[in-house]
Amino acid sequence: MSTEDIQEQKTVFFRKTMADYKKTGRITECFYHDKLKCNGKIKQSHSLQRNGRLSIIEGPDSKGNQVIYTFTEMEADEKSMFASLKPIGKGVASTFFGFCDHHDTTLFSTIENFPFDNSDQHCFLHTYRSFAHSYHMKKEHIKASSADTEYARTIPKYVFADMIWTAKMGMAELEIEKLKLDKMIENREHNGLEYLIYQLPQKFPIACSSIISPKYSYYGKPMNNHVDPNIPFSTIMLTVLPDVSETIIILACFPEDEKAKNLFDELDTLKPLQFEKAISSLMTNNAENTFFTFFLWNALGKKGQRQLCNEWQYAASSSVKSAFVHSKINFFDSQFSAKSLGIK
Repeated sequence: MSTEDIQEQKTVFFRKTMADYKKTGRITECFYHDKLKCNGKIKQSHSLQRNGRLSIIEGPDSKGNQVIYTFTEMEADEKSMFASLKPIGKGVASTFFGFCDHHDTTLFSTIENFPFDNSDQHCFLHTYRSFAHSYHMKKEHIKASSADTEYARTIPKYVFADMIWTAKMGMAELEIEKLKLDKMIENREHNGLEYLIYQLPQKFPIACSSIISPKYSYYGKPMNNHVDPNIPFSTIMLTVLPDVSETIIILACFPEDEKAKNLFDELDTLKPLQFEKAISSLMTNNAENTFFTFFLWNALGKKGQRQLCNEWQYAASSSVKSAFVHSKINFFDSQFSAKSLGIK
């Protein structure tokens, strides 16, 4: 059997395994707390605006197909499960069966139909949707991983057991935080979170909507480097939004989370270039739900693409981190702006 045939078999196996994993873990449930107010089918919701933000990011690949790249869609080879990124369409990007038709429409109408205005309401709704997506994905991950699937059988038992335990511990923390967000959205307490907002005066074709849990702050203070279930996780909601002529970065945390607020204080003191590199690092090392254009992927070149995949593989597979992990790639470098990439 030729090397090409072996590679093809591995690629087919990888795709089949991941498809089985996603199908097994599928959960269809509205995130909104008051289920009596739900109406309509549970729809495939977007954690990022499909016809706004994601339309900015999509671009034609070598075959002319409109595609987007994301960390969650990987290609394998004979050396690694993280050999390259696989392009997807915006119709399936950042989707989850997490809201009924009524709540998907009514809850987010303000941020879907009006420009970002830097208000607490806009920041909260973007953050709420980021949290909802990560919460839903975590539940699906636990469900899929608890089943007897090919995916589970490909992971060493001792690694798998630790992975499940960590996921369940994190889920328990998310359930507590969800109750807080339930109360806030019920009472329209949009100022109930702490925000750090940064607006770049250029449009960058990259977006993110995710919970992140960095192990260390920018200056190396411990945040989530523990395995003690009695110590709460420090949860940060990160949203990156490309807009007509700017890029909006929203970081949010709960007001009682001193570790997260310390990270915000550290980031707030950084010079613009340092801040942009720090956000890029947080996205690469902590945020699965990150999307960027084909043009950016192409602009990285083979060396940059390999670097990005290596960093993501390290972030996904290594639990041994003793400091803030700095990425060598700055997504907000001027060479990756929409203008530089030829995107209108």
